[in-house]
Amino acid sequence: MIVLEDPAFEQSVFAQDCPLAVPVQITAEEDGSLTLLVYSFCEEIARAFEERYSSDPLDGEAIAWLRDALAEKMLPLGYDECDIESYPLYDYRPGCLNRDAVLADCEIISTLDGETWDSLPLDEFALDPADPADRMAVIRREGRIVCYAGINDIAEEDGCAELTVECEEAWRQRGYGASCAVLLADLLLSQGKPVQYVTSHLNVPSVRCAERAGFVRRRSVFPFVFRKSNVDDGEFFDFT
Repeated sequence: MIVLEDPAFEQSVFAQDCPLAVPVQITAEEDGSLTLLVYSFCEEIARAFEERYSSDPLDGEAIAWLRDALAEKMLPLGYDECDIESYPLYDYRPGCLNRDAVLADCEIISTLDGETWDSLPLDEFALDPADPADRMAVIRREGRIVCYAGINDIAEEDGCAELTVECEEAWRQRGYGASCAVLLADLLLSQGKPVQYVTSHLNVPSVRCAERAGFVRRRSVFPFVFRKSNVDDGEFFDFT
């Protein structure tokens, strides 16, 4: 199925001279259904792709064909590089959560006041103690947080809380990530809030964490991200 991108959004991408553009995004559901979210001027390409490759849209040949076809459209607009290596993204949803994976000292916290940490990027979280859904699950070792599951406030779809899981390198492969993911997911689900876990297919430890926690892959998402020539795209831009 082909879905055209919102015209106002598509126009804003080029009107603002955005550093990133996504002329096609493939969503392949685990049940075999396929959706292509498409900029209007790429509809013909998307239909040809759907006709040729709908049986296996994430095959290497299919991806290369679509990338090359889109590049011919995007290059005259100043977008000369397509980022495809880290995709597809796997979108997991809770199945039968593995509550046996939750360690005894894994806990839910409502504030980071007074917490200490080393290399984990906890400064991106601003927990609100008054919001019962704004929580983190953490594991502490040696008096500090070494693993956590938090909620990604930027990427949210259909009201889902997207989990972000991090663990310091020295404490990995001990089940800490799965423990935190299960504990936080369980809390959110008990409040009636849908939960998702999104990770790159290349991030094998993250994939294992999701599956050990009892998440089930629902779909694969492959945005064809084109970068504008000679433009710094370091500033976040929500292109989906």
